[in-house]
Amino acid sequence: MAELADRVQRVRLLLDTLNDPYPSLATALRPDSGPAPSHYVPCESCRRQGEVRVRGGWQLCLICDGRGWRRREHGDEEWDAYIELPLAQASELPVPIAPKASPPANVEESYAWERDRARYDRNGSYAELRLQLDRLGIARPRRYWLVRSVLVEHEPLQLDRPGQLDLDLGVIQLALWMRVVRVPGWLIERTQASKRMGTIAELAATGLRAGEIARLLGVPKETVVRKLRRHSIDSGGAGIPATAM
Repeated sequence: MAELADRVQRVRLLLDTLNDPYPSLATALRPDSGPAPSHYVPCESCRRQGEVRVRGGWQLCLICDGRGWRRREHGDEEWDAYIELPLAQASELPVPIAPKASPPANVEESYAWERDRARYDRNGSYAELRLQLDRLGIARPRRYWLVRSVLVEHEPLQLDRPGQLDLDLGVIQLALWMRVVRVPGWLIERTQASKRMGTIAELAATGLRAGEIARLLGVPKETVVRKLRRHSIDSGGAGIPATAM
């Protein structure tokens, strides 16, 4: 039973970080560079065709000399001729982030998220988790949807008792199906550090001093003081007695 509980906890860690390598919309796009006003605007006479229809056929547009774009005059709406949109509309478009430096020699070019995903897959059982998630989607669609929405996509859903039960059973099913549940070392360290910080804060809230907390947990006093100060800044000092620091 304890082994299953440990597997379930590890599966939850994998689910929680399954999408970590992929870029979010905020990081994939940036608006800090982009369109600029051009010296030319579309020719209204020929509608950017360079020709106008006349009796008996077509002739070269004399307004733009057949280019489809004429020189911008005072009072004309500004356009970006490169992307062929009014500047006001072009400025609202997202701009892809350009790489800051060329990749090193003899290194295969790839997107940063692809390298991150490969690193995650090397150190954790993410590939098998994806397979078992697909299996869960076929066997138990509702449980799959709950696991995907709550634990992977981190959607703020309010679950009732049956929903929470289906979510928990979905995670347990994944834990039972997976042959090996391997979690990257940095995730385990991060989880342990988070638990340790919660323990330090709880002990400090009872009135214990930093030295006493350090002796109880077997960590250096300086570590306790540093974590308490950081926690005090993040939480506005709520629940942390000043004497503890």
